[in-house]
Amino acid sequence: MKPAEGFTFEYGPDLKKISDLICTTWGKPCWNYDEGLLALHIKRPSGDRELNVAQISEDGTVASFQAYMPFDISYYNKAYKAVFASFLTVSADFQGRGLGGPQQGVLIEKAIEKGYDLYVTMCEVGAVSNYAVEKVFKKMNLPVKVVNVCRYIAALNELVQPILPQKTSGNTCIAIAQDVENIKPLVKNIGTNTELYKIIPDEDMQFLFVDRPHSRTYLYEKNNQVKGFINLLLLEVLESDTEKKLNVYFDNVSFEKMSDDEIEEFIGDVMLDLQRDKFHTAFMPNIGYIDTSVFKKYRFRMVPRELNLYIAPLKEGVLPDGIEEVSTFYLDVY
Repeated sequence: MKPAEGFTFEYGPDLKKISDLICTTWGKPCWNYDEGLLALHIKRPSGDRELNVAQISEDGTVASFQAYMPFDISYYNKAYKAVFASFLTVSADFQGRGLGGPQQGVLIEKAIEKGYDLYVTMCEVGAVSNYAVEKVFKKMNLPVKVVNVCRYIAALNELVQPILPQKTSGNTCIAIAQDVENIKPLVKNIGTNTELYKIIPDEDMQFLFVDRPHSRTYLYEKNNQVKGFINLLLLEVLESDTEKKLNVYFDNVSFEKMSDDEIEEFIGDVMLDLQRDKFHTAFMPNIGYIDTSVFKKYRFRMVPRELNLYIAPLKEGVLPDGIEEVSTFYLDVY
């Protein structure tokens, strides 16, 4: 697919320029899309630089951007190579120039060319992005379907503070590079109880759980055994040009070898330690790969915002039973 008239495609663009584009374009409140936030998703070792594409105007201005993050996934017990689409942005200065279709289309073509099986994305229910996804796939004569509608549970820090323990249990610590080998067996099992889940490769382990920006991983250890972990994103939200706040997102969580009492203790330890970050709200995706009921102890409640999970096949016959809905899944939610 060709770029919009008067524009060129640039693969693997400078993330500082992309940060400026997104922060300028998206209305507040929104995340502070700094280079670190983009890098924590895009710069995984298993990522693909050619799946991040911008359209550049004749004067060198970044006019639009989108990124695909490659994942190996299991979908109804079959293995697939998938791309997760996100960060679609068209500069307000170039609205009406026909950038949206080519921006999405070139990445779909690139993913097909590279042999990927499935396309996955998430759009807030009611957002114009739903229409954009459905429109481009219809134009390319490819099916796409919503397979799940999910929500978050969340807790306001001001409501959590009064019920936190006075001190941590002593069983919780922050992961360092030497801990990665100990959590690999837990990582390999996350989500295997669901119909759709990502498979985290060994090459990504240290980046995801130790090195990536805006993140932190807590381990729960007893009797010299790592029994569970909570991997968090700490992301700044821009409320206005002068106001901002920090929110916490539970990104990858495993309570595989823990009792309910231990899980409760672990969450309490984490929430207590997070007080040093002065966060505003903590979010946990309610997508079924773990039981979130224990979070209610710490005043997590369902929030209204709903997200559509889309899947589209990129190869003919790759889904012989068609695009099937899922009741539970384990993927990135953002």
